[in-house]
Amino acid sequence: MNTTIHGINGSVITLSGHTDLAMMEMVLVGEEKLVGEVIGITAKATTIQVYENTTGLKVGEPVYATG
Repeated sequence: MNTTIHGINGSVITLSGHTDLAMMEMVLVGEEKLVGEVIGITAKATTIQVYENTTGLKVGEPVYATG
């Protein structure tokens, strides 16, 4: 399972490959544990909307599932 940030576009981040995340699951993003929600899942990527300021967020930072 790949749970690190692959891409950042404003408040939307992507994870590449398969993850165990579910649609509408709340997640904690990056070292600062910003609140986000899974808004899209495909075989190639998972898309997350972050609800806080993403300034300083970097590719490779972890994403934590909340279940």
